[in-house]
Amino acid sequence: MRSRSPNSTRSSGPSADRYDQGFSVAAANRILTVDLGTSNLKAAAFQVDGAGNLTLLRYGVRDLGLDPNKEQDRFPFIVDALQLALREQSIPALPAYCSLSGQFVFTRFVKLPPVAPAEIDKMVVFEAQQNVPFPINEVVWDYQMLGGQGAKENEALIVAIKQDIVEQAGAAFKAAKLPLQGMDVAGLALVNAFYYNYGFSADCRLLLDIGAKSTNLIFIEGQRIFIRVIPVGGHLISQNISNEFQEPYVAAETLKRGKGFVGLGGAYKDPDDPAAARISKIARTVYSKLHAELNRSVGFYRNQQGGSAPKQIFLAGGAAAMPFSDLFFKEKMNLPVEYFNPLRNVAIAPEVDRGRLSTEAYQLGELVGLALRRAGNCPVEINLEPASVKEARQKSRQMPNLVAALAVWTLVFLAASGANFLKASAVQGEADQLRAEFDQKNALAAQITRTEKDFTAQRQRIDAISRLAVQRDYWPELVNVLSSATAANTGLWISQVDLQFNNQPVEALGKPGAPAPGAPAGPAPRRGGPAPRAGAAGAAPGAAPAGGPETTINLAPRGTELSLRGFVEVERWEILNSFVASLMATGWFENVEILEREPADQDQIATRFYLKAVLKDARQPSLQP
Repeated sequence: MRSRSPNSTRSSGPSADRYDQGFSVAAANRILTVDLGTSNLKAAAFQVDGAGNLTLLRYGVRDLGLDPNKEQDRFPFIVDALQLALREQSIPALPAYCSLSGQFVFTRFVKLPPVAPAEIDKMVVFEAQQNVPFPINEVVWDYQMLGGQGAKENEALIVAIKQDIVEQAGAAFKAAKLPLQGMDVAGLALVNAFYYNYGFSADCRLLLDIGAKSTNLIFIEGQRIFIRVIPVGGHLISQNISNEFQEPYVAAETLKRGKGFVGLGGAYKDPDDPAAARISKIARTVYSKLHAELNRSVGFYRNQQGGSAPKQIFLAGGAAAMPFSDLFFKEKMNLPVEYFNPLRNVAIAPEVDRGRLSTEAYQLGELVGLALRRAGNCPVEINLEPASVKEARQKSRQMPNLVAALAVWTLVFLAASGANFLKASAVQGEADQLRAEFDQKNALAAQITRTEKDFTAQRQRIDAISRLAVQRDYWPELVNVLSSATAANTGLWISQVDLQFNNQPVEALGKPGAPAPGAPAGPAPRRGGPAPRAGAAGAAPGAAPAGGPETTINLAPRGTELSLRGFVEVERWEILNSFVASLMATGWFENVEILEREPADQDQIATRFYLKAVLKDARQPSLQP
C-alpha cells in the first residue's frame, strides 16, 4: 500500500527529435500497456526516454468476442485477444502494465480525522474493512492519500477488487509470457493521462468515459479527483436495438455501428433511412438516462464533496464514438465539450498509422496513463496486482542471489568436510553445543505456536464483528438499487416487494387480515381514477404491516430472491424491459425474469406486472465465518 499525494506535471510534451525512435532503442526503455475493458482489449508499446517523455511505437485494439447477455469465462477470450493484438502489431514480450474496467472495481473516497502520519495506515485499514463490500481477505486492495500539500483534511482513495478477477488477468499475461509489472484501474489511469496532457487547473473539468457496460464520471479539480461509475453504457443501446428490431445482439451491435448516431431531437429532421431514425431515437433515450445520472452526480460532487461545477467536458471511451455524442452533451449541459486527446504530449513513431490514430486516439487514455508508471509522472499510483505475480517477480529477482549463495555454501561444505576429517573431536563438541541451542529454540517455537493460536482466535472475533457491520449496510444498499432503477424508468412503479431467505418466504407477523407475502398487488388503475403511489410499498423487505408487531428475522440466513410486483403505464409497457436491464446492470442480481404481465383493458392506464429477481450470492453478506 502506498500513501502519495498528486504532484505537479510538466506542461511541455516530448521534443520533435524523438519522433524517429522506435524498437531500435534498448528494451529497458520500452513498456507494454494493456487495457482490459468489458468488451475489448487495447494494447500499446511505448518508448520512455530519460526525461520521462513518451513515444507511441505500436498500438492495437481487439474485440473480446464476449456476449454481454451471457455469463462467460473471460480468461480464454482475454488470452486470445492479447496474443492476437501482440502478433498483429509485432510487439515483443515487454514489461507490461495492465488496467481493469471500473465495472469490476470498488472505489470509495473516505474522509479521515486529523491524525499523526504514522497512524494513517491503521485508519485506512479500518476504513477499508468497514467500506469494502467483501471479506477483506477475498480482495486485493490499495489506497492513496489525496489533496496534496496543505490540504485542509485528509482524504483517502480506497480501491478494491475480487482476487479471482486479478488472478485471472495475471494468468492471461503469464500465458502470453509477458512480465506483469503492475495492475491499475482504468479510471485512475485516465486521471494520470489527463494531468500529463492538460496539466493542473483550478477549474473543475469532467472526463466522461463512456464504456460498454458502464460510464466513468471523473471530476478533476486542481489536485482533487472524484470518480463515480454509472451502470449505463453502449451495451444498453445495443440491447434496446435488439429488443426494438427483434434481432440477435450481434446483429444489433452491427446496426449500431453502421447506422447509429445520437438523435438531435427538437426541430431536426429524421434521416431518410427508417432504421437509422429508430436507432437514433434509441441512442438519445439511453444518453438521456446518462445525462440524468450525470446531473445527479454533479449535484452530489458539489453538495457532498464540496466541489465546483464543471467548466468543461472531455469525452473518452469506445461508446463515445457514436456521432453527435459531443453535440448532445454540449446542448444538455450548456458547456464546451471536446474529445479527450491523450496523445497531446506524446510523440508518435513514423510507423504508426496516423489516419487511423486520428479516429481512435480518444480511446487510448488508459494506455498512456499506464505508460506513465514507467516514466514516473504519476499523480495517482494504485497497484492491484495479485499476490502470485508479486511472488513470481520476487523469486525472479532473487534467483541470481540464490545461485551465488548455493555456490558459496557448496565451497563451505567441501572445506568443512576436509576440516572435519582432521578435527573430528572439535566438530563433535560443536555439534553438542548446536543441539543444546536447538532444544532451546524448539521450546521457544512451542511458545510462539501457542501465541499464534491466541492471535487467530482474536482475529476470528474481529472478523465476525466486521461481517456484522457489512450485513448491516447490505439491505439499505439493496433498497437504494431498487429505488435508482425505478427512478431511471419513468412510467413504472413498484407496489410490493417480497423477499425469500434460503428459498423460503419471510413470514410477517401482522394484524388479522393483513396481506400475506405474494398477495396480488391490487387492482390496476383506470382512466379517471387515482393511480397507486410509487412509494406505497417502499418498506424494506420483511417489514411488518403498519400498526402490527415487528417482524422477527434471523440475520444469519442469506437472501435468495426478490418478488417484485407493481404497475407499468399501458402506453409505455416497453419500460418494463428497460427496468429489467437496469436491474441486471447493477450487478446485484444473477437473473431478473418477468413472470407475469397483465393484459390491458381499454380503460386502463397501467397494468400489473410480476418480476422475480435472483440475488447474487457473491454480494450477500453473511455472519458465518
